[in-house]
Amino acid sequence: MGAPVAATPHRPGLGGHSVRRRWWAAALVVLVLLTHAWVGRQLALTMAGWHESSEAAAAPVDVVVQGALKPSEPVRKRRSAPPPVELSTDASGDAAPSAPLAAAAAASEPAAPAVLAEAPAAASVAEAAPSAPAEPARAIPPDPWPPSTRIRYTLKGNYRGEFSGHAQVLWLRDGERYRVEMEVAIGPRAAPIMSRRVSSEGRLSADGLVPARYEEETRVIFSRVRRVSMTFEPGAPGQPGTTVMQDGTRRPAPIGTQDSASQFVQLAWLFGTNPTPIKAGDRVAFPLALSRRSDQWSYVVGDPVMVDTPAGPVQAIHAKPQRELDPLRRDLIAEVWFAPALQYLPVRMQVAVDAESFAMMVMDGLPELVKPSVPSGDRLAP
Repeated sequence: MGAPVAATPHRPGLGGHSVRRRWWAAALVVLVLLTHAWVGRQLALTMAGWHESSEAAAAPVDVVVQGALKPSEPVRKRRSAPPPVELSTDASGDAAPSAPLAAAAAASEPAAPAVLAEAPAAASVAEAAPSAPAEPARAIPPDPWPPSTRIRYTLKGNYRGEFSGHAQVLWLRDGERYRVEMEVAIGPRAAPIMSRRVSSEGRLSADGLVPARYEEETRVIFSRVRRVSMTFEPGAPGQPGTTVMQDGTRRPAPIGTQDSASQFVQLAWLFGTNPTPIKAGDRVAFPLALSRRSDQWSYVVGDPVMVDTPAGPVQAIHAKPQRELDPLRRDLIAEVWFAPALQYLPVRMQVAVDAESFAMMVMDGLPELVKPSVPSGDRLAP
């Protein structure tokens, strides 16, 4: 007879421990998901400045990629009617600064920064100081606007803890019509915890972008979609228009008014079409229509910096709002870095909600040249 087989000793509770571990693991996953959902919702509420809207927002535009925008030597682009630089001539025949600049130079206090654009004359340019280096003569293209482009970004930030995600900016144009879409998502690409898409559409003019409609849509996991929209009614020639808010409130819209999406393209256009090179200390100002109010916003140009991107280091112009964080207003303070070698498109953006909450977007590849997947006239209709 064969040797007897030893019985395996019984371990009481082994199956129970395994089941309990699985339940604890499942509970932990649910807790993490709920925590992320709560953080996403709180972030959305902190960023909120909306009214509820039952109207469905326009669907995002599907595009076809046609290639990549390669870095190139910056080219000065001209507006259709660039303001002249006023210089007087002294007795020696040398160009001398105009009287206002001469008075400013003689003052004991430091001179104020030059104003590149300020409402209502959105395209006005202050005189350049005589000591400013002259820019080499370059070919001036007749078209001051970049082609239809999409830029993708990697998103990282902090809001009661670190978070990550992705973002993109889509710029489309068809003749004198334009559309800008900005999308930001926190969490996995396939199932974001929170996402926001803003869009602006309107027309191109000698003074830059003229918005006709603004839309904003925010989605948070385990919460309903929130939407806001504004329309812009033009005024008589040379006269202010009207901003129609979500609740029907009508507010004045001075010439040059931008919305939260169009403002960054307007800045890029102002930098790219300025008759003189942009330098640190220059200032850009225009009216900005927000979802609850309209206000004058100013951006100050900082020193040129090199921005590291997966496409390589790119020199950029830093523009920072001349505004302090206000916890009561909950304004979003956005700093932007524009790359002259990439047609002044934004390669980095940082949005601050308060002193400890921010989101940083860094370009993760060369801008893509795109076209709408359907006829653009059907998508960019005014």
